[in-house]
Amino acid sequence: MKLSIIVPVYNVGLYIRACLESIITQTYSDFECIMINDGSMDNSAEICAEYVFRDKRFSLISQTNKGLAMARKIALSAAKGEYIGFVDADDYIANDMFYFLMEKAINNDADVVICDWVRVGEKCTEEKRQYKGDIRLSKEVALQDLAADHIQSYMWNKIFKRGILENSLSLAKTKMMEDYSCMHHIFAKANNFQYVAKSLYYYRYRQDSIMGAANILQRLQGYAIAQARHDFYQRNYPKMLLSSKLGLFPHAWVLCKNYACPKEQEAREIYLNADYFIKSFFTEYIVCKKVGKKEFLSLWLYVHFTKAVRFWKVIRGMKIKRLSQI
Repeated sequence: MKLSIIVPVYNVGLYIRACLESIITQTYSDFECIMINDGSMDNSAEICAEYVFRDKRFSLISQTNKGLAMARKIALSAAKGEYIGFVDADDYIANDMFYFLMEKAINNDADVVICDWVRVGEKCTEEKRQYKGDIRLSKEVALQDLAADHIQSYMWNKIFKRGILENSLSLAKTKMMEDYSCMHHIFAKANNFQYVAKSLYYYRYRQDSIMGAANILQRLQGYAIAQARHDFYQRNYPKMLLSSKLGLFPHAWVLCKNYACPKEQEAREIYLNADYFIKSFFTEYIVCKKVGKKEFLSLWLYVHFTKAVRFWKVIRGMKIKRLSQI
């Protein structure tokens, strides 16, 4: 068995059939598909069972709800493949995705193979490209581009040699940004990175997803997770700190530009850390990223008129709260 495809499943009855159809029709056939039902309360498990009946390559594990990271870890322990791929149950893939990724992996003895993807929204689709053509990435370039978020930290647009995943998935200890929490640890174990310049994965953007409906507590947690990655680079790859700061900045900015400083002590400390980071790295960021006029003005106003901006956010928050109570 060359490839194990892991599909965590939780309350995705509206989407999972399209996902599994895109897997069962893959032109690459030497795979197993492990579906792990993480305590779904809709008809997701029943739909999964249909595919177990239809195709012996499909299997189903059911458990009480333990979260995405634990679901992946349990499925990985049952996997038999030399390479591991992941597909989120509300997404779908091109029918030749694993053909291209496995061809690149086998021909180059790759540890990680990466492809492009398409973001599918309710109103439009957007193709996400990372490089211009098929290339081999050195470990240094891969880690540096991951730090700067040029290579994004999704599990689902990649395949991995099984060995580099072991003990890494358990490092994701929260129920958000699980991929981001562990990807730098995975990359640190790998040496041979290959890139396929084809958009083969279709990511379905949903407003009701965790990040689609993020609030201040989730943004605080997101910044803390990003800060933990920055600390990892500071300890292990200090020459990549500029790239790491470029990757950290958007997490700080999305928190501070949208929310006022919270009063609770722990949350306040995280927020003020993000606030300090924005102000200390502002000049380097706008030079390195060559930001547009609108983003530059927004950042400049925040850095130079923080108190006024915070006051406006407090007033805006009070108005939104009053409107929600009407």
